[in-house]
Amino acid sequence: MKLFEGIDPLFVPKKRLGQNFLVDQKVMARLVDACELNADETILEIGPGQGALTRLLAPCVNKVIAVEADHVLAPRLAAEFAGRNVEVHREDILKFDLSILGDKPVKVVGNVPYNISTPIIAMAMEQRAMFTTLFMTVQYEFGARLIARPGSRDYSSLTCFVQMFSVPAMLFKISPAAFRPAPKVMSCFMRFDLRDKPAETILDEGDFVRVVRQAFQQRRKNVLNSLASLCSKERTHAVLEQAGVKPELRAGDLTISDYARIANVYTAQNLLS
Repeated sequence: MKLFEGIDPLFVPKKRLGQNFLVDQKVMARLVDACELNADETILEIGPGQGALTRLLAPCVNKVIAVEADHVLAPRLAAEFAGRNVEVHREDILKFDLSILGDKPVKVVGNVPYNISTPIIAMAMEQRAMFTTLFMTVQYEFGARLIARPGSRDYSSLTCFVQMFSVPAMLFKISPAAFRPAPKVMSCFMRFDLRDKPAETILDEGDFVRVVRQAFQQRRKNVLNSLASLCSKERTHAVLEQAGVKPELRAGDLTISDYARIANVYTAQNLLS
């Protein structure tokens, strides 16, 4: 395995920040190639770390806005890229002021800590008008959940949320040996194309999310019983009947189209307020 220049072997990755740096040159080159970069675009890089990916991104695009939470690495990156097309911010990405990105939607690239994969993806979905495509390294099993189909073990509320607001794809697997320190799990590189409009017509996004989460909180129960806490069981039965969903089905059997119809009935009848 050939390591990138600029990797400091003496730097001790911080476990509390979930730091696992990509150091395999072949994997990094494949990752950058998969991002389909254009010379006129701006990239939001999440968690640049020691800058291995940043050094490859910067020559390919107009500007890189790099957001790094580590108080040691952020100043190093700022010093290295001073006067170049890389703007470094020492900040937690979940607290970052997205208005800094400007009015034009940007592409997001990141080797992110696995423990904040879900909130980062949720942030991107909620603020999807600000982004075009999201590229992320995630734990392989987590990635499998995001592309799962109804009826599978991996299908979850997060699956429905992600597939409603984006088109997710698993591009390739990444071995633990490609990182320093090596994680104990296989990783993968994901692509999320953010949708201009949800995959299905929904009257209220908040109601859709609430219905899906409630259904999967008790996924072993049939959908009639799992959703009954949203209003009375009798009303829930009527909602399912109007939505054309069999009450004996379970959460993992329903498609996002099913959930959209259920949520729309709740919304239209003002049952979730």
